[in-house]
Amino acid sequence: MEQPLPPYGACLLGSFNLVKYIKDNDIDYVQLVQDIPSVVRAMDNVVDEAIYPLPQQEVEAKNKRRMGLGVTGFANALEKIGFEYGTDAFLDEGSKILETLKEGCYQASAYLAKEKGAFPLFDDRYLSSKFIQSLTQETQYLIKKYGIRNSHLISIAPTGTISLSADNVSSGIEPVFTHSFTRTIQTFEGPRHEEVSDFAYREWGVLGKKASEVPVEDHVKVLCMAQKHVDSACSKTCNVGDDVTWDRFKDVYMQAYDQGAKGCTTFRAAGKRYGILNETEKEYVDDEDQVQTCSIDTTTGQPTCS
Repeated sequence: MEQPLPPYGACLLGSFNLVKYIKDNDIDYVQLVQDIPSVVRAMDNVVDEAIYPLPQQEVEAKNKRRMGLGVTGFANALEKIGFEYGTDAFLDEGSKILETLKEGCYQASAYLAKEKGAFPLFDDRYLSSKFIQSLTQETQYLIKKYGIRNSHLISIAPTGTISLSADNVSSGIEPVFTHSFTRTIQTFEGPRHEEVSDFAYREWGVLGKKASEVPVEDHVKVLCMAQKHVDSACSKTCNVGDDVTWDRFKDVYMQAYDQGAKGCTTFRAAGKRYGILNETEKEYVDDEDQVQTCSIDTTTGQPTCS
């Protein structure tokens, strides 16, 4: 879970698509830094424009103005420029990206506080937190001088639907799940089968390292590297291979804890539970007569299925 929340807590989530920041086979940090303030401002505006189901949710959101900006296409982008997922070089460049995001978001929020005021519950104790003290002296100075508009700014979300909508880039900080698969889409006319291929494989010919090919310890390293730059938490699945012993599996959680992760999710494909994503060549429905398609009457709101 990328957003541990208090009662009635709510959080905006947004992600920078890193495949859009590839320039001359490198990360375009200049463009990324330029884009961050506009995105922080837009997300902050949503706090005021949103419609909240409960009044307590509105009070909580506006008292802290929490948001969770992160990344997607992380594996695609880094593997495109030559870094194999989970290696030391991958971790170093990934850390540089997330540090740039962290510092940019916090500086942008401080300048927003100068313009619009700090979040209502802000006080000087905020500056003494361990995470704030990990920021650069320049960023800490801006917060001390102007306050901060948003209590939290960074999250690493799974971005499953977002990444699929963005031409199926790799999701969040996850490795590529598979390079190509068939997806069943339910439509009013019935099921439709679409071939879906990984963005980096399709556009760049990059065969990224699949989640099942990454040692579980490397999954943990990526999780903990990201957590160092995140004020909330990181959503990351640490895939456990069939060859991992029980003792090694138990140690995964200790490794995550010792390296500072706020949580750790593991999944073993050979286990008894069927996964949300499963590496198969086809995803065809065996019996199309079993599939219902439904339409909604916009006047009554009632569904009609056939």
